[in-house]
Amino acid sequence: MQDNKLLKTILVIAALSVIVLFIILYFVYADIKSKNEHASVLSNEFSSQDTKRNYLASTQKTIKNIGADIDRINNSILAKDGDVKFIGNLESMARQNGLSMAIDSLVLLDKSDTTSNTITSLKISAKTIGSWSGTYKFLVELESSPVKVKINKFDISGAMDGGDSVPQQTGVSSGSWQSNIEMEVLKYK
Repeated sequence: MQDNKLLKTILVIAALSVIVLFIILYFVYADIKSKNEHASVLSNEFSSQDTKRNYLASTQKTIKNIGADIDRINNSILAKDGDVKFIGNLESMARQNGLSMAIDSLVLLDKSDTTSNTITSLKISAKTIGSWSGTYKFLVELESSPVKVKINKFDISGAMDGGDSVPQQTGVSSGSWQSNIEMEVLKYK
């Protein structure tokens, strides 16, 4: 009987030990699972933050690279009060190429196909008289100027008599060429 009692005590202690061991293992498992979930969340947050950081760096690099393009575009449009300066530059460019220049008309155009409320178009009609090479150089300089110039019409005819409305410049030969130019430039309103 004593053996039965001892055996029962050992079985009860063993059973309690196994139950306690399972409870301990359950808590260890739950703790490990919780820490793994927390580590996974932190890993996902880190990955997300790293992706955001890379995107931000890429965006900053793109903005830095397009800054020059934005400046070039802004400089290709006449300032709100830049039309007088532009016309002065045209006349100066003509003089540098040995041409005599007269502006026939200036018209501000609001085109219906332009959706901008801040940009308009300045249409300039002008005449030049001078040498063939001077006229050619003037046209090349006009097309390569930083301001975007759209030449709508360019007519050139040779050997004028001097009875033209464009004032003759000293040093311009009587066998010079006359050009009629119509151009448009974008201008801020």
